[in-house]
Amino acid sequence: MLFYPISFTLLPVINKNLEQQAKALFDYFYESANKTLPFTNLVQVLGGGTPKTSTSEFWNGDIPFFTPKDIGTPYTLHTEKYITNSGLAHCNSRLYPAGTTFVTARGTVGKVSLAGMPMAMNQSCYALTSNIIDPILVYFYTLKTVASLKHKAVGAVFDAIITRDFNTEVVSVLNESASEQFLSIARPMMGGILDNTIESLRLASLRDALLPHLMSGELDVSTLDI
Repeated sequence: MLFYPISFTLLPVINKNLEQQAKALFDYFYESANKTLPFTNLVQVLGGGTPKTSTSEFWNGDIPFFTPKDIGTPYTLHTEKYITNSGLAHCNSRLYPAGTTFVTARGTVGKVSLAGMPMAMNQSCYALTSNIIDPILVYFYTLKTVASLKHKAVGAVFDAIITRDFNTEVVSVLNESASEQFLSIARPMMGGILDNTIESLRLASLRDALLPHLMSGELDVSTLDI
């Protein structure tokens, strides 16, 4: 019988609980806010692009290339495709820093994720950044905004998000004191989620590397006192 560290199975549960607590805390401050602003007064909505798929020198590099297939919960640390520096130079995407909020705009629409490391992004997503509020606040304001867009689309086909959709959204704005209080609690929570996600991926990689050797009998663990 193969045993995994207990944290391997508990980490996703812990992460879900931490994010739920952070969302509930943000809701508390959000509902108490007495000021509203257009969403795009706080947040910039930026786009992406794809290098030519026929040019091999643009692909299989070291830069994660985020697409709607790569949504994490909430952090994305691994992508299906990677591009090279040359590929980045030949597409319409920036190299977005860790902590950038991504929203899927086509395909699987309205999913929200945080970049766990610097990433480029394709044209089926938006990157949301800000020069005036913390990236963690960008993420939680974005969750509110996307939820509003989905609510408005009830009964209609929610098959795409366009820039104009963000321009029409209004959000309640936490004042400076509320923002600081929220971040003082939420920042370590989100940092814990990221650390747990990294550890979970490390353990999964270790499991996948060891399992064939265990199944073949190449590694014998029968004498281990577990």
